[in-house]
Amino acid sequence: METSRASAPPTLSIIVPTYRGGPRIYDNLVKLDHALAAIGETYEIILVSDGDVDETYDEATRLDAPHVRVYHYLPNMGKGFALRYGVVRSHGCIVTFIDGDGDIDPGQIALYLRIMRESDADIVIASKRHPDSRVIYPPLRRLYSATYQALLRILFHLEVRDTQVGLKLFRREVLATVLPRIVVKRYAFDLELLVVARHLGFTRVVEAPVTIGQRFSSTINRQAIIVILQETAAIFYRRSILRYYDTRHNIVPFEALPAHTEAELASVMDEREIGRNVARWLAHSCVDLVRHAYRRLRPGSRTEPALVALPPAPVEPAFTRGSTDLNDEEERWRASL
Repeated sequence: METSRASAPPTLSIIVPTYRGGPRIYDNLVKLDHALAAIGETYEIILVSDGDVDETYDEATRLDAPHVRVYHYLPNMGKGFALRYGVVRSHGCIVTFIDGDGDIDPGQIALYLRIMRESDADIVIASKRHPDSRVIYPPLRRLYSATYQALLRILFHLEVRDTQVGLKLFRREVLATVLPRIVVKRYAFDLELLVVARHLGFTRVVEAPVTIGQRFSSTINRQAIIVILQETAAIFYRRSILRYYDTRHNIVPFEALPAHTEAELASVMDEREIGRNVARWLAHSCVDLVRHAYRRLRPGSRTEPALVALPPAPVEPAFTRGSTDLNDEEERWRASL
């Protein structure tokens, strides 16, 4: 579902993925809208509620403006899917990703736009390791991040020091070429974008300073770390072993991706519905089995089978046949005398 749509193609498209944004999403959108209006360029804001299970959609649609569109769907597909869902429905020449949690100041988009134009960059990404960055986040997260980035340099030879900050600018032609080849739907989506972009020749990537608020919200836990490492290994396998990202590979055209994403959603919904039906069938079957076993084993419930009285068998008189035989033998003996 969506709100009204801007009448002319904008210069900037801002994609805002969010999950359980709740009551704070409206304030974050208003702040983003004011920051973009100050830039002086035409723009559109596309918010994607990834697994809309709270009031995120209702709160977001409070910002009733022709340049704001809000999409939502029920299954939680992952941040990467939400970004792709928004990008293929955008129209701007420059596409920006910014997280919807409000940790990153949207006023920095103006700086990134200026850097892109002055350096003729294909991609501008926020980097916590830029010398001018101001980031407050826990020491353990710093250790995780540094270790992961070192691993990425070994595997992919990326000339960037940070890939995971939720603020990035792309020229539209970069995403139109790269996005149809993207597989990851969750945590390593940004990494796959950068790896594939470099693989296809989009090497002008500029890191920019970023300011991240003290709240520094995150959903990273031990399970997420395992998934990130699995996705990273899969990206390496697709690039280095399968050659999946090569230009000769058969891909879904960028223009067909809106319908493709809808088909993915429908497929996931169908799979989940089938899973729920199977689970209900198994539950009912187990209940029936337990109920049947209880009835059979309940004390006093078992009855012995009734014995059917049979008529007594006729009893032949003892030695009747033998006595007749003896009389016959005696008669024959007397006759022989």
